[in-house]
Amino acid sequence: MFLKLKVRRQLGQDVWYQTFEVPYQEGMTFLSAFWWIKENIDNSFTFRHFCRAGICGTCTVQINGFPKLACKEQVLPYVLLGEPVVVEPLKNFEVIRDLVVDNEKVIRKMKELKLWISSDSSDVRIEAQISQKIESAADCILCCACQSYCPQVLESVYAGPLFFAKIYRFIEDPREKEKELRLNQAVQMGHLYHCLSCNKCNNVCPKEVEPATLIRRLMLYAVDNTPASP
Repeated sequence: MFLKLKVRRQLGQDVWYQTFEVPYQEGMTFLSAFWWIKENIDNSFTFRHFCRAGICGTCTVQINGFPKLACKEQVLPYVLLGEPVVVEPLKNFEVIRDLVVDNEKVIRKMKELKLWISSDSSDVRIEAQISQKIESAADCILCCACQSYCPQVLESVYAGPLFFAKIYRFIEDPREKEKELRLNQAVQMGHLYHCLSCNKCNNVCPKEVEPATLIRRLMLYAVDNTPASP
């Protein structure tokens, strides 16, 4: 059996699609297939990876138009279909080469919003509350699947689901002392209410963080914590 891949390639301004046939091996993932291509057909084929365990988010690509972790996605269902699988880099990001995109803007945005806890409390009772209230939001691995699949991020002022999930995590974290700042980041700086409520980010998150659900919770929090106009 063979996995048939139609891969988007890019070098500089040159863009083309190249077809590969990869012999199937039991338990093969798309990342394994990428490595087979690199080692046996074209050593210039470029992609990102790190942990190979589905916990770092580095290897996310578009598979048949849907963001997937290459190290986690099994190829067998696609092999059985017998049709070519289209593999492309993440949308909404500038392509550096082949399947590698420039995610520096996400890193810069995280630094701009100072997405880290502003308190250094180590109270055991607080730690117990943390695991109960923010477990889902804290599972985000920065894979950028939600950002790439969100149609609203094309609006430059809209922060995007990745950042709202992070902000929600801090608003619900009992150690965080800057709740008002976090709310301002979501509503004023991130334009929270520009969300289309399409749930696309929920559908693609590989860790089931459900960013769209957290966005709606942020909206409710904003309603409950915004002072009424005089």
